[in-house]
Amino acid sequence: MAYSITALLCLGGLFLLFTGIRRPAEIFIENQRFIVQTRALTVGQALRDGGVTLAPQDRVNPPVGALLAWQPVIRVQKASQVNLFTGDSLTAALHAVERIPANLLGAQGIRLYPHDRLLWNGEPIDPLRPLPLAQVYNLQLIPAQKAAITTPTGQTVTAYTAAQTVAQALADAGISISPALDVQPPLDAPLPSPPQIRIQQGRELRVQVADRELLTFTHAQTVGQALAQAGVALQSLDYSQPPESASLPADGRVRVVRVREEILLEQQPIPFDNELVPDPDLELDQRRVVEPGQYGIEVSRVSVRYEDGQEVSRQTEETWTASQPVTQKMGYGTKIEIRTLDTLSGPIEYWRAVTVYATSYSPCRSGTNTCYNGTASGLPVQRGVIGVTRAWYNWMVGQGVYIPGYGPAVVADVGGGVPGTHWIDLGFTDDDYEAWHSNVTLYFLTPVPENIPWILP
Repeated sequence: MAYSITALLCLGGLFLLFTGIRRPAEIFIENQRFIVQTRALTVGQALRDGGVTLAPQDRVNPPVGALLAWQPVIRVQKASQVNLFTGDSLTAALHAVERIPANLLGAQGIRLYPHDRLLWNGEPIDPLRPLPLAQVYNLQLIPAQKAAITTPTGQTVTAYTAAQTVAQALADAGISISPALDVQPPLDAPLPSPPQIRIQQGRELRVQVADRELLTFTHAQTVGQALAQAGVALQSLDYSQPPESASLPADGRVRVVRVREEILLEQQPIPFDNELVPDPDLELDQRRVVEPGQYGIEVSRVSVRYEDGQEVSRQTEETWTASQPVTQKMGYGTKIEIRTLDTLSGPIEYWRAVTVYATSYSPCRSGTNTCYNGTASGLPVQRGVIGVTRAWYNWMVGQGVYIPGYGPAVVADVGGGVPGTHWIDLGFTDDDYEAWHSNVTLYFLTPVPENIPWILP
């Protein structure tokens, strides 16, 4: 009896010692690890000491009610929100610690068939592989449908597919599509319901676009439909040959012409006018710019049409003056300087010197079949008499002049002149005639006349 009491006292002491000493408990929550110091007797008490709140669906190992070991390791799996969809409809919503999709579906009585497709967040997944950790899982089951596929030979093939597009359905059925085949609905179209796909041998069509040729196959009835199916868009001014509304050509060739138009603003200079103004500080027969002129600007809006990069037309739509020209003022000299010159005939005094083209004539060398001895002034044709144009004659009749190599003379006759240059005709008798055809300096001798042509015509 005494021995039993002693043993009980020892056990009680050990219990008090065990419960009174704090000891570490290693806790794992999914992939997170932390240590809590606890005097707990059970796993649940240790988790509460560590501030771990459990949901009913959470999984704890060892169980919550188990006695706590001396150096315990506790593992907690938190339940996640799982939303199960069949197609676009929500089938089930639950909390679970299970991470394998097939097990989650099986727990809800949902069976997976070989061609069904399971999506997680919109992406296909392997239903037998565990999902990564997440607080919420959205799983979408797309059940396979029975698709009827008609081949170019007219045979109908049956295939089960959970594809969302025609191309995926054909791939699931192991059917490859070459460019020569026409598929309806198109490959990128959603799979229709009920799933029916028709494959036909298309008609070959060669489309010339600029410098490249596109080979396509089509069942379209018109050129425009065929181009649309081939992804060749006619934009803005583009056109096709044959036109879009035409039936497909017998030779299977269509040309697409890319057209663009540019609007150009072209500028042209507008010449300015010259206004002659007298300049008393400038010597006679000299000129200088008093006020410079400015060119005006004429702007034209031009429409340029290009076809396949080549210009085919250019049309001026509108023209306007952007800026007016500014008239240039050109000063002409009115200042007379008297100068002297030593000549073979002695010194002369002159007030004007002009370069002229000199020819010569005599009574019977006047350019006609008749001999003329007289002049416009009444003087006979002889050395010392010169002819000038009518414009000069009206101003200068009787003016004394000097011509080097010819000598002194007087303006006394009228001739036809040489267009574009100042001209004089040197008079001779038939006996002393000399032929002249050269440029010379014509000196106008003093006295200075009252009426002076400031600008020689």
